[in-house]
Amino acid sequence: MTDLEDYRKELDALDRELVALFEKRMQLSQAIGNYKRAHDLPIFDESREQRVVEQNLTHLKSEEFAVQTHHFLDTIMDLSKEVQKDIRAAANDYEQIFAIHEPKQQAQIGYFGETGSFCEEAMLAYFKEAPVDPKNYHTFESLFIGIQNGEIDYGVLPVENSSTGAISQVLDLLYKYGLSIVGEQYVKIEQHLIGLEETSLDQIEEVYSHPQGFQQSTDYFKDHEQWRQIPFHSTSDSAKMVKDSGDVHKGAIASRRAAAIHGLSILAESIQNQSENTTRFIIVGKDLESNPRCNKVSVVFSLDNQAGTLFKLLRHFARYHINLIKIESRPVEGEKWEYLLYLDFEGNISDENVHEALRFIHRSSVYFRLLGCCIAATENK
Repeated sequence: MTDLEDYRKELDALDRELVALFEKRMQLSQAIGNYKRAHDLPIFDESREQRVVEQNLTHLKSEEFAVQTHHFLDTIMDLSKEVQKDIRAAANDYEQIFAIHEPKQQAQIGYFGETGSFCEEAMLAYFKEAPVDPKNYHTFESLFIGIQNGEIDYGVLPVENSSTGAISQVLDLLYKYGLSIVGEQYVKIEQHLIGLEETSLDQIEEVYSHPQGFQQSTDYFKDHEQWRQIPFHSTSDSAKMVKDSGDVHKGAIASRRAAAIHGLSILAESIQNQSENTTRFIIVGKDLESNPRCNKVSVVFSLDNQAGTLFKLLRHFARYHINLIKIESRPVEGEKWEYLLYLDFEGNISDENVHEALRFIHRSSVYFRLLGCCIAATENK
C-alpha cells in the first residue's frame, strides 16, 4: 500500500513540472505584453479568455474537476494579465505620478460660500494663521477654476456629511480638474432657521438654502410642508440674500455665525436631523503634497468591466496590511455603466507597503490618479 510520503513525492515531481511550465507561460505573457504595448492593444480580451477556458476544459478526462480547472485557468490568466500590466506600467513615469511638492508659502486661500459659511469656519480652523484676504466663491466649480487659473493656491470645500453622505459634485470635480487633496478638517454643523429681526415663524413662506441644508434638516420640514424650499448657492449666500431682500416672508438655513454677520435673527435653533451632524471639508491645491506625519491616502481609479476585478484588487490591501477607510463609486460621464472608484485608506505614500499597493492599483486600473496624502482630521471643531 502506498504511504503518504509516496504521494507527496509524486506531488513534488508534478509541482516541479508545473513551475517549469508556469515560467514558460509567464515568459510568453511578457512577449505578448510587449507586442500589445507596441501596437496599442488592450490587455484584456474577453472572447479569447472564454475560448481558452472552453478548449482546455475539453481536455479533462473526467468532469469531476471541471470547477477547479475553470478556477485554475482563470487564475493563470489573471497572473498573465498582471505580467502584461507590469510591462505597460513600466512605460509610465512613476516619479512623476508620485512627485511630492513643497507647501505654498504665503498662500492665497479661497473657500466656498459667502462670509459666515461653514467652509469659512473650516478654513479658519485648519490654517494655523488666519489667511490674509481669503477669496470666496459661490459655486464649487468656480473655486476649482480659481485654483486652476492661479487666482488662489488652496481652496476649502465640503466633501462628506455624517448624515447625508458624500457630496458627489465635489468628487466629480476632483476628477475633472485633476487637483490634489492636501488636508482635511471636520466641523460640527448646527443648522438654524434664520430671518429678519421682525420676522416670525408664521410669516415664513419661502426658505432658501444649499441643498445640503435641506437634506440635513428633513425632519424639521415635515412639520412645515407649506413652505417653499428653494435651493441656493450656499447657506451663507442664502442668509445674505434674505437680509438684502428685506422680505419678512423669506427665511434661510444657515449657521449662527452667518446670522450674526448679516444681522439676522434665529427663528428656530438646531433644526438638523442629527445632534452630532458633522461635515468633512477638504483643502485642495494644484500639486501633491505630503510629509512624514501624513497618515491618509486618497486615490481614484476605474477598472475593466469584468466580474471579480474589484474583489481581486481590494484583497491586496489585506495582503499589504492596509486598512481601508472608505470606498465611493461615481458614474463616468458619457459612459453607460462605467464607474470611477474613490478610495481612502490609512498610510503614507512613503511607506513601502503603501507604495507597493499604489503601484498595484495603478497597473491594474484602466484609469488611476493619486488624489492626495494628508493628515487625517480627528477632531470636530
